[in-house]
Amino acid sequence: MAGTRRRPARGEGAAWLGELRAVWTAPVRGATAAVMVLALALVGRLWMAGAPYGALDPSVSALTSLPSALRAAAWQFATLLGLVLTGVVVATGLGQTLEGGTWSALRLFENRVGVLWARKAGAALALSLAGQIVTGVLLWLSTSAYARLWPVRPRAVPRAVPPGFADGAAVHPLPPLPVESATWGQAAGAIAAALLVQLLFVSLAALAAALLRSVIGTLALGIGPLLVTAPLVLLPAAPFLPHRWISDLLDLPAEAQYQLYLWNQAPSDPAPLTGGLALAGAAALAAVAAWAALRSERALRPVD
Repeated sequence: MAGTRRRPARGEGAAWLGELRAVWTAPVRGATAAVMVLALALVGRLWMAGAPYGALDPSVSALTSLPSALRAAAWQFATLLGLVLTGVVVATGLGQTLEGGTWSALRLFENRVGVLWARKAGAALALSLAGQIVTGVLLWLSTSAYARLWPVRPRAVPRAVPPGFADGAAVHPLPPLPVESATWGQAAGAIAAALLVQLLFVSLAALAAALLRSVIGTLALGIGPLLVTAPLVLLPAAPFLPHRWISDLLDLPAEAQYQLYLWNQAPSDPAPLTGGLALAGAAALAAVAAWAALRSERALRPVD
C-alpha cells in the first residue's frame, strides 16, 4: 500500500515555482503595471494640485513615510484595483486552463485537486504581496521627491483688522497640516488584511472559472457582482455586504476615496474584528466551493 501512494516530494518546490512563472503572463504584467501607474498618478495629481496651497490631505502628505506608503498600497490592492487585477490573474491562469481543456492534463500529473488549487491561489497571493510592496516603495519614493520639489506650504487666511486701520486684511499662514503617519505594525496589518481580501477575490473568481470554463465569464462573474452591489452600502443592508466588511477591516478613511484607494464610500463604522471574521468566513466558503467545483466531473470533461 505504501508503495502505491503517490507523493511527489522532489518536484513539489519546482511545481510551486512553475505556478508562479505561469501566472506572470503578458496580460498580468500589463494589469499589474497599470495598477501601479494609476496609484502613483492619483497621488501625484493630488499632491501637485494641493501642495502649493496647503490643501493636501494629511493622509497623503504622510506618504513620505514608508509604513504609510505601504498601508496606502495595501488599500489599493484590497479594493477596486486589486479586484480587477485578481480577475485578470485568475482569468488568464485558471480560466484559460479550463477553457482550453488542459485541466484534465494537469490532473494526470497531479491528481490532488486541493494541491493544484492551493498552488494557483498561492501564486495569486504571492503576486499580490509583491505588488503591494513594490507599489508602496514607489509611492514612498515619489512622494519623497514631491516633498523636496513641491513642499506643502501652509495655508494663508485673512486675519480681521479693526475698521479704519486698513482697507483689507492681513494675511498670515496657518501652521503646517498634521501628518497622519502609520506605524510598521499598522502597515503590516493592512498588508495582511489585503491578502485576506485578495483570498476572497481569488476564490470567487476561481469559482466562476470552474463553473463557466471561460476567460470572459471568469472576468464577468468574478468582478461583476461586487461592482454591481456596491451602491447597496448606502442602504440598511450595508452591514451584510463584503464591501462594508472590507472598509471596516481596513478602516478606510472616507475622505481618501479615489485618492489612496478606489472603493465605495461605506459609512464610517470601523469594526476590524467583525469585518475580519466575516471576510475570513466568506473567503473560506468561496475557497471550498471553488475546490468542490474544480473536482467535479464537469471540469474534467472536454470543452463543449
